[in-house]
Amino acid sequence: MNDDDPINIALTDTIDLHVFHPADITAILDEFLNNAVIQGYSQVEIIHGKGKSVVKHTVHNYLKNDKRVLQFFDKSANWGRTIVILKKEV
Repeated sequence: MNDDDPINIALTDTIDLHVFHPADITAILDEFLNNAVIQGYSQVEIIHGKGKSVVKHTVHNYLKNDKRVLQFFDKSANWGRTIVILKKEV
């Protein structure tokens, strides 16, 4: 395998963004949410890191403007996870 080979990632209702470059986060979120809608998930979880991270800020700003998102909230106080409730129909 070389750097140009595609990476296969198992798609579930949870994504951990720690392994991705911050510049790629919005594109990854778009694909993740597309998959969630196709799979029929009503709720997904995004792991972005604790505190006031740049990635968390990017995630929340993206979710505020996404038409597939009904609501989102931190899973628990500052534990680095956001729960996203998806709309039934987009």
